[in-house]
Amino acid sequence: MTRKSIPISQLKRGPIRHEQLSMSLTARINYLCQSLDEVYPQSIEKWLDEFRRDANPESEVMWWESLTRCYLAYAEEKDLSAGQKLAAFKILFTLGMGSSIQSVSAELAKLPDGAKEELLAMMGPRTQ
Repeated sequence: MTRKSIPISQLKRGPIRHEQLSMSLTARINYLCQSLDEVYPQSIEKWLDEFRRDANPESEVMWWESLTRCYLAYAEEKDLSAGQKLAAFKILFTLGMGSSIQSVSAELAKLPDGAKEELLAMMGPRTQ
């Protein structure tokens, strides 16, 4: 697969593919919205709109649930500043999207010692 860079200004939102999401999926999305509000503040309407545009919203919700579990497992047990919480989220999100650990070195520098190893362990072997 080849990657192609496209300027953000040229990106267009995809069409609504699902007029309605199930109540179960909507509840799960609401949990994501609430759980990530401090680091990814989006209205529930925006969350729902984005998932309605996904070809497979169920698998996307599962991806976000995995990311959220990792973020909460890391951030909830530590005394982190708001900036450090945001850095941890950005790292997990970036790694979850398939980027390398080197691409998040600036964010890693904001976190306590041992963060790199802990976050990589949470994300699993695919990110290392």
